[in-house]
Amino acid sequence: MLKRPGILIPVFFLSLLHGTVTCQVQWPGTASAALGGSYVCMQGYMCTRQNQAGLGFIEQSSVSIQHARPYLLKELGISSLSGQFITGSGALGLALSTMGLRGFRQSSLWLAYGLRLHSNISAGVGIYFRNSTIPEHLVYAPGIGFSLGLQIRIEEQWQLGARLFHPAAWSTQSNLSEDQLMSIEAGLSYSFFKVAQVYSELHIKPGAYFTLCNGIEWILKPQISLRTGICSQPFIFTWGISMRFTKWVADFSFQYRAETGLSPLTSLTHAW
Repeated sequence: MLKRPGILIPVFFLSLLHGTVTCQVQWPGTASAALGGSYVCMQGYMCTRQNQAGLGFIEQSSVSIQHARPYLLKELGISSLSGQFITGSGALGLALSTMGLRGFRQSSLWLAYGLRLHSNISAGVGIYFRNSTIPEHLVYAPGIGFSLGLQIRIEEQWQLGARLFHPAAWSTQSNLSEDQLMSIEAGLSYSFFKVAQVYSELHIKPGAYFTLCNGIEWILKPQISLRTGICSQPFIFTWGISMRFTKWVADFSFQYRAETGLSPLTSLTHAW
């Protein structure tokens, strides 16, 4: 007999949301969320948790905060704080994220570093720590994982990217959920006359399934960009807007999935 059957309710809702916005392993940056989950060719503040090779191409240090609150379960708060700091020809990234309900909370920490090997080539590595907290257990189902990334620029229009995420050890779990499986990702992006950029990626989980992610970004003005995208597995439609100020960037994104409804994400970044 279960001693705390009430814990099944929050765990059930978290399992529904875990594969999209709320996933602690693949927690998307707000910009990535608006592009159908595309990120292996992106650079900037989302790279700490995603393709770490993008840290090697950033030109400014920055600090970002992000928050999401799915409409299906408004009691669930999902928050993240990250920082990216230039160090020589590379950048160090740190990201702390947390989500949960009363009686159940998941937290994760990313440590990442991206290094520019050549003017057009960057590689990155990341290590990931995860823990859940339930009543009477401050440490429950902890885990650790590693990530390797690569980005290559070809002239000014093309960019290629690849990433490998491996959950090296999950000390208290014998069965991994789909979002905790090893993931192999590859993709490309193409820029049209500096007005639009198209992203296309393939994410493969060996032995489970594969996902095709596509997105496009339109630059209306130097300060305003519109984004939209689509993901095949699970089917997700996304859109968003980015507004840039002197040293600030505000991003607003929405993801719609039939099973979990609409999930908004917002983020604010300060760069220097």
